[in-house]
Amino acid sequence: MEISSDSESGCNVPIKLGMEFDSDEHAYDYYNEYAAAIGFSVRKEYANKNRVHGKETRTGCLAHVIVSRQSNGRFRITSFEEKHNYPLVPPSLVHLLPSQRKIKMAQAYEIDLLDDSGIRPKASFDYAARQAGGQPFLGYTKRDHKNYLRDKRTDSLKHGVARSLVNYFEK
Repeated sequence: MEISSDSESGCNVPIKLGMEFDSDEHAYDYYNEYAAAIGFSVRKEYANKNRVHGKETRTGCLAHVIVSRQSNGRFRITSFEEKHNYPLVPPSLVHLLPSQRKIKMAQAYEIDLLDDSGIRPKASFDYAARQAGGQPFLGYTKRDHKNYLRDKRTDSLKHGVARSLVNYFEK
């Protein structure tokens, strides 16, 4: 797949009808990269084939990409609307959009290590931000950091309090 400049938007990640991908995740990642370059956030929504096309979204914006699985197992863009009914986010703020915020595996490992060492979430977030060269380069927000730790604790309790205590003491 060749990435070139889209003349209408100035984006280096063009979206065109008929583009094919190996998986729906690859299609999502590609569209998310396009969204970052343009200045909006994306979300996945699985639609039934019977749904009436053109249904309004939360903001009333009809911009979308529809990706359909083909008989050969690949995923093809079958519908694309690029016009938005709201102002787009400037490049300096794109990192704050929900679909652009992600904690990478190495970052998660570092968060776990700092948490296991007894370092408070605010201090570990500040440390990670400094390591990345500032919050804009970190790729996630302080809220994402806290949510990650909350989810980690919730998952550990799924095994039961007793098992969590055993795991804690084994560490």
